[in-house]
Amino acid sequence: MCLAKAYFNKSVDNPILQDIARMRLGDDRVELETLFGEEKVISGRVVEIDFSTSKILLSKSAKADKA
Repeated sequence: MCLAKAYFNKSVDNPILQDIARMRLGDDRVELETLFGEEKVISGRVVEIDFSTSKILLSKSAKADKA
């Protein structure tokens, strides 16, 4: 089984989170949950999902950069 890894758009070398089994999208946030129950909420949006490589590319919201 190959679960997804999430990356910020410009840094595909270092994943934000690995073994992602569930993703929920909000207005300006992405909620990620691993197979093991670890959760992470990212202020931003999905840029691209590549199912063939199991990569999720995210971009930070402008609000997150100002915080």
